[in-house]
Amino acid sequence: MFTGIIFVLFLWACNTGVVFEKNTSIDADGWYYEDVVSFSHLFNDTTQLYDIFLNVRNNNEYPYRNFIVFFETEFPDGRIFRDTIEAVLADRTGNWTGKGFGNIKTNSFHFRRDVWFPVEGEYFFRIEQAMREEYLKGITDIGIRIERK
Repeated sequence: MFTGIIFVLFLWACNTGVVFEKNTSIDADGWYYEDVVSFSHLFNDTTQLYDIFLNVRNNNEYPYRNFIVFFETEFPDGRIFRDTIEAVLADRTGNWTGKGFGNIKTNSFHFRRDVWFPVEGEYFFRIEQAMREEYLKGITDIGIRIERK
């Protein structure tokens, strides 16, 4: 019993910097190029800095080594900031990177550092695949994680 409590406290302590994390499953038929995955989070502290990560889970059906997405942040005042992110999912020999067993691998890409949310309120995050395929196979989940610095 005591060991279980210590383990739970350890896991909780490791994730104290995570203020938001959400992942969404992608349709098994493929990620349609017009489908946008959306998340939102309320930020009240306008002095804190954050790091943003792109979470990607893929399987062996994914046909490429890299993966490109458009990542959009909409501020509470309506301003929009758009990033293009390239994530490398396989090494030069074709072996998948990331963690996981079998044919499903999970990666988390640290793509924005020291992000400041200067306006208090709800921020919207949108991700769309930018691989120029009508239905992109092999991406099973997509998401974001935001950590406090």
